[in-house]
Amino acid sequence: MRYFCPRCWADFAEDLATCSRCGADIHAFWDSKDMVEKLILALNHAEPETPIRAAWILGQRREVGAAQALAALVRRTRDVYVAIAAVEALVKIGTPEALGFLRTFSVYPARMVREAAQEILRQHEAEPAAYEDQEDRV
Repeated sequence: MRYFCPRCWADFAEDLATCSRCGADIHAFWDSKDMVEKLILALNHAEPETPIRAAWILGQRREVGAAQALAALVRRTRDVYVAIAAVEALVKIGTPEALGFLRTFSVYPARMVREAAQEILRQHEAEPAAYEDQEDRV
């Protein structure tokens, strides 16, 4: 099992109380955050599966407060799958701000991200009620 510092994402083989890289009090840092804050922090994790999972959960929960962090993730990541996960989360959030971010990503340099944003926007504009009322089942 690997452990990570939630502040600088250094990884460790054991559960440390203090990060050896940045000096953060790991347990106090984690304990001071609610679940949404932890998920937003996880968007910065270096391992791609973690931001993908965090984006998916934030989208499923329609966490309006995560829209800016998800948009920032799309702008900074070089991983198209991470970017697509964030784009999909933004459409699930569905606020005007989140949809505005999607419009900017419809001209994104990476083709897969650009096409995903364009397709999601087309679907949303064709059937906006389907996105507003959808109940995703796990």
